[in-house]
Amino acid sequence: MSLKHIVKKNLIELETKKLNSLTESKIVKGRLGIISESVNFNSKIHTTKFFNKLFLEVNHLIKMGISESVVNEDLIMTLKGIMGDDGSKVIDTLKDKLLFFLEGKLNIDGFEKDVLSQTISEIEEEEFSKIFTDKKFLPRSIADVFTREFEEKYLEGLTDTTKEIVMKQIDNDRFKRDIEDKFTTALESLLDSIESNMDSKLRGIRDKVFS
Repeated sequence: MSLKHIVKKNLIELETKKLNSLTESKIVKGRLGIISESVNFNSKIHTTKFFNKLFLEVNHLIKMGISESVVNEDLIMTLKGIMGDDGSKVIDTLKDKLLFFLEGKLNIDGFEKDVLSQTISEIEEEEFSKIFTDKKFLPRSIADVFTREFEEKYLEGLTDTTKEIVMKQIDNDRFKRDIEDKFTTALESLLDSIESNMDSKLRGIRDKVFS
């Protein structure tokens, strides 16, 4: 194949990818825009409904084959648009709302609640959307913080020698995997519960329409 044909082929492939990306972005913006209409984050009910729909919609978009990078980029833009502000404080506000939502849904307290709060607060703005698009991202982040905080705070009060002995009994890789698996399962159950509730509501609507 001549150099001319190779260049032409590459240009066609790049143009196709660009068109696909634009099409995917239009789909994502449209669908996320619908669930973001008239959200009142001062209302606990509105906040819960919003995050329920957001988790479901993003999961659906990924299953449709939409590029995760496209979803991540448009999700951040949509979330900022809801607040009518492009500043970093928008993400901080959304973190607070998301934390409130997850604490209620996961039914955790004490040390685990503190770990979840610390994890959410430490997530960088550019990675915030991964909470919704990557099922392993949040559990993996929680496991990292959990291990660190367990040693630094949960074992607080022990002498350095005793703390070292305790930590040696823990295979950090295995420990972190177990924590990650626990929260992965919990978040998957949360998604299943949301889907089940949504399906139930849709069945109720269909029953009323066709009764």
